[in-house]
Amino acid sequence: MTPMYLLAADRIPVEVQLISLITTIVVFLLFFFVAAYLVWPKILAGLDEREQKIRREIESAEAARAEAAESLQRQEEELNEARRQATAMVAQAKADAEQHAAELRRKAESDLHSMREQASKEIRAAKESAISELNAQAAGLATSIAGRILQREISVDDQRDLIDESLRSFAATHEN
Repeated sequence: MTPMYLLAADRIPVEVQLISLITTIVVFLLFFFVAAYLVWPKILAGLDEREQKIRREIESAEAARAEAAESLQRQEEELNEARRQATAMVAQAKADAEQHAAELRRKAESDLHSMREQASKEIRAAKESAISELNAQAAGLATSIAGRILQREISVDDQRDLIDESLRSFAATHEN
């Protein structure tokens, strides 16, 4: 006869068969030991392998991230250096252009000064030449007038005629 136990909560009789219970426990223990020696090591090895693979991937990703950050920093430094060099080149080009412009200004001013001096010398020479020519003609005219005056005694009408004739002679000389 099998014992009968009553559940306190339901007060329903539960029949427990001892042979079934023992058989179930033995089968469970047998399955547990077979699984513990044959299945669990494979499952645990697979889990360990997967964990190591995930760790390697995480380490690889961390290394790649660190390398990318380092590469980004290098690129930023190179970009900053390139900007600095470009700024320096622009500043140098501006300085060179300003220096060249100043040189051209000095040369132009020097050439202009030389041209003014040359023109001034030419004007002075032409003026002196004209004055000396005018003096020479005036002296010749005065000599001519004086010679005519000495050759004869001159009346007022003769003086006017002599002056008119001298002026005509002077005008004819200048026209040629």
